Amino acid sequence: MADGFAQVSLPYGQGHLDFRLDTARCRLVGVYGVVAPEGGLSDTGTAVAEALAAPVGSPRLRDVARGCRNVVIISDDATRLTPVSLILPRVVEELDIAGVARHNLTVVMANGTHRPMTPEEIKAKLGEEYASSLRVENHDYKASDLVDMGTTPSGVPVMINRTVADADLVIGIGAIIPHRYCGWSGGAKIVQPGVCGEETTVATHLMITKDPGVRLGNVENVVRHEMEAVAERAGLRFIVNAVLSAKGDVVSVVAGDPVKAHRAGVAAARQVCAARVPEQADVVLASSFPADINFWQAGKAFYTADLAVKDGGVIVLLTPAVEGIGEHPEFGDLIPKSREEILRALDAGLVADRMGAAAALAVRLVADRARVIVVTDGLTENEVRNMGFEHFGSGQLQAAVDRAIEIAAAEAAGGASRGEGPGLPLPTVTVLREAPDTLPVIENVGCGCCG
Repeated sequence: MADGFAQVSLPYGQGHLDFRLDTARCRLVGVYGVVAPEGGLSDTGTAVAEALAAPVGSPRLRDVARGCRNVVIISDDATRLTPVSLILPRVVEELDIAGVARHNLTVVMANGTHRPMTPEEIKAKLGEEYASSLRVENHDYKASDLVDMGTTPSGVPVMINRTVADADLVIGIGAIIPHRYCGWSGGAKIVQPGVCGEETTVATHLMITKDPGVRLGNVENVVRHEMEAVAERAGLRFIVNAVLSAKGDVVSVVAGDPVKAHRAGVAAARQVCAARVPEQADVVLASSFPADINFWQAGKAFYTADLAVKDGGVIVLLTPAVEGIGEHPEFGDLIPKSREEILRALDAGLVADRMGAAAALAVRLVADRARVIVVTDGLTENEVRNMGFEHFGSGQLQAAVDRAIEIAAAEAAGGASRGEGPGLPLPTVTVLREAPDTLPVIENVGCGCCG
């Protein structure tokens, strides 16, 4: 801090954006992000091998796979930083020992409702050797040959990728980070939504309206449990999950039972992702890095900011969103509508993109609590305004920050004039460096997910 100003730098795409906070106009609560050590583990391959040698709640993969003739490995897609190319060789080694022939092994990319991965992206994700030598398939959530595997006990339809449904062993590779719907990613999430049909994914995601326990960081919630029921029905029997730094470096690895190993991984991920924040702030600045390929992914930063902002506060979202809104154009169209309007449209069958509506509902719940400013070069001013948000380009970050503080100060002044406070305290500001991968734990509120 110099001359009454706090200098702050936030990740934006492959670079950074800088701004300053005038300490005469606001009070900085703090700058928070993922706390993983720089560089991660020195040898990821060895860490994977050690996890496979001591699986949680399961026999070794080589024993689980023995006698299996049709094995599917589900890998997360290009929107995730998981270094699958470092994990996959060790998994294949275990399958080799089990006697699984390479021609009986298929890798399915868990695209969920995202676009298909390109050949270049698959090569980067899996490594050139396995991308070229193994059978690899992109999941398509609208495929005509999805397999109806019935329903979960609560009635969620289970529509599964045919290749996955036909396998006699399904293995999942992914990472564990905070997640709005299922508390933490990883585990069964590789199946739901990874390799499911749209109606399955919509059904689980709309549960955010039914259970207040469905929130970022709370793993034991109804959405997570439904995902696990879907994954069990689909035959997921073994996972390898990594805990990552903000840059995608592996910090720890767990393997084994899709539920028990996942919970062990969540305990490790909390140590990396949970940030103790003393109070909610009037203004929260949140970078969408590393989930910044499009606005659909950048929405994850909203959910983190939602935990850190006061009711009636301001969220400033920074995202390059180089691919624009994303694969769900109705997502942006539905965000300005009310919660009730979105639900009525869904019930009446008026929404073609039901998954887009479910995601819009999640963003709407945040926007009902706070005003939103979006700093981006990937969306036009009209696109952002049509969502009900204010737009600034990346070169206007300082103006966006000043605008947010101005709004917060005006709100405080209005409250004081109505006799709602003891004067005019300075607006408070919290900064979230890697918002999608960070779990704010507010010390005077708590999140219900950390001790």
